[in-house]
Amino acid sequence: MKKVLLPTDFSVNSLNAARYALDMYKEEKMDFILIHAYRVFDYHEKSQLSATPGKAVLEKARQEANSKLNKVVEELKITAGKDHSFEIAAHNLLLTDAILKELRKRKIELIIIGNQGHTGAKEVIYGTNTLNIMEEIENCPVLSVPSNMVFQPPNEIVLANSFKAELTPDDLDFLISLATKFKAALRILHIAEEGGLNRSQHHNRKLLSEKLEDVKHSFHSLEYLSVPLGIYSFLESRGSGLVAFINKKHTFLENLLLNPLYKNLAHYSKVPVLVLHQPPRAD
Repeated sequence: MKKVLLPTDFSVNSLNAARYALDMYKEEKMDFILIHAYRVFDYHEKSQLSATPGKAVLEKARQEANSKLNKVVEELKITAGKDHSFEIAAHNLLLTDAILKELRKRKIELIIIGNQGHTGAKEVIYGTNTLNIMEEIENCPVLSVPSNMVFQPPNEIVLANSFKAELTPDDLDFLISLATKFKAALRILHIAEEGGLNRSQHHNRKLLSEKLEDVKHSFHSLEYLSVPLGIYSFLESRGSGLVAFINKKHTFLENLLLNPLYKNLAHYSKVPVLVLHQPPRAD
């Protein structure tokens, strides 16, 4: 059975992301794991004068987290599919560490998270937890869902790509399976801030086309635009349903103004953002 991890801080935004996940997999047999990370600090983390929490304090925090998680599960069951099941996981860890712990225990298909947390401030498009997960979780796809978004099958999936790195079948498997699941076309978008492709980029573009031969796809290019603005313009003009990035360290994302691309895109995009990590390869 496929498993989807749903981080929650019990905010409206995280609950909306969980409902989005249920609708996204409505017709499939799925196991949804709701995970919550809480912190009971010890004296090393707060001050030398604070006592290390005893077992009773830790147990109370764990029980409270589990109780809240179970309440969310009961709420989600109201609209869940008949083949949906639920598990809960509460960890006295930072959220990214809690997620990594779950990923070591289970084979997770996807992590789905709301793009905002408790604050929900309009000027903060992505919360800290969301950004940390998108940047630090490297061995599982991460889908960030905008606030208040209701699931609709994507008509097309835009893959923003620089063609600076060759993509392998492993890099593309989840993306292709998603496009196939929703009968969505893949639109590969390249933003050439200075215009044109070099020989290596042409080569990688050709290889990518060959690897996508079994899925409907097309290539698109915009020149002399900043990458975030180019992506925003493309998404807006086409009404695309989802935008994806393959984050290979030290190339496309990190080289954009020394920040990951989705931090900049956050100011423009109103569509779900899928981040697929491509681990660095040995030379």
